[in-house]
Amino acid sequence: MVVHRISGQDHPEYLVLHRAERGAAYAGDWAWTPPSGARLPGEPVVCGAARELAEETGIAVVQLRPVDLSGQWAVFAAEVVGDTQVRLDAEHDRFAWLPAAEAARCCLPDTVAASLRQVAAMPAPRISFRPLSRQDLPDMVAWLHAPHAARWFYQDQDLDLPAAERKYGPRIGGSSPTRAHVVLISGQACGFIQHYHVRDYPDYHAATGGIDAIGIDYLIGVPQLTGHGLGPQMIWSYLQQEVFPAWPGVPFVLASPEVANQQSIRALEKAGFVRTREIAGHRHDKPELLCTLDRVRIFGDLGWLDPPGTT
Repeated sequence: MVVHRISGQDHPEYLVLHRAERGAAYAGDWAWTPPSGARLPGEPVVCGAARELAEETGIAVVQLRPVDLSGQWAVFAAEVVGDTQVRLDAEHDRFAWLPAAEAARCCLPDTVAASLRQVAAMPAPRISFRPLSRQDLPDMVAWLHAPHAARWFYQDQDLDLPAAERKYGPRIGGSSPTRAHVVLISGQACGFIQHYHVRDYPDYHAATGGIDAIGIDYLIGVPQLTGHGLGPQMIWSYLQQEVFPAWPGVPFVLASPEVANQQSIRALEKAGFVRTREIAGHRHDKPELLCTLDRVRIFGDLGWLDPPGTT
C-alpha cells in the first residue's frame, strides 16, 4: 500500500515504515517498506489491504486506488490528509514521510521501490460519471475517430452524428439494455464507458459461457490522457460507482478487448480482472480475450456501497 499526503509546500510525501529489529535479519537501517502484508485465507483483496493498513498504521478510513492487482502482490495507492496520525503496530519501530525519490531509495527489495516510483508517477484525478446525453454525441464521434481509438473501433469509422443518434439514441432513451456513461476526469468529459447484463445479448452470453455477469466497454477518448495509469482507476471507479450499485447480486464482470489490444488488457488486469480465454469477436470477426473479475474475491461484501445516484 503506497500512502501519500500533501505537505505544506504542496509536494507529496510518502509513508514508509521501519521494521522493528529482531536479530540479524533486521539489523541496520535498511528495513523500510510502505505498509504491506498478506491476505487471510478467503479474505477479499480490498478488505485485506484495508485491514493491513489499519493494523500497521492505524489509518482506517481511506479511499483505495488500484495500481496493479495482477501480480503476486496487489499494489494499491491511497491519499490521506496532511495531519493524518500514524499509530504503529508492534512490528515497526518508526515511520517517516519522505519525498518519492528518497522513500524509494530506502526501500528494499527493488520491486517495492519500483511500486512506490510507479505511484509517484501516476495521476490521481477525481473520476466521476454521468449518463450519456444527446449533447455528448459530437464528442462521442470525435473520441471514436481519434487515431489511438480508431485502431480498435474501426467498425465506427463511418460514424457521423446521424449514425451516432441511431446507435446511441436507444441507450440514451432507456430502451436499450446497455447503460452508457460519459467519463469525467477532474470534471472534463474525456471518454465513455457502458455496462449491461450479458444475458441480454444471447450470442455474447453463449460465447462467454452463459455465466451470470455484467459486461463493460470503455474508451478514454482524449489521446493526452492515455498511457498514464488512468485506465485501471477509471474501470475500478466505474465498478464501484455505477456497476455494483446497479447489479449488487451479480458475481462476475466481463470485458473482452481484441487479443491484440494489450494496453486495454493490462488495464483490466491491473484493475483485478484475469485473462480467461479467447472467444470469437462479438462486434467483428477478430478474436477477443475474455477477461473476468470475480467480485467476491476482489471486493467481498458490497453492503458499504451507496445506492445509485448518491456518489
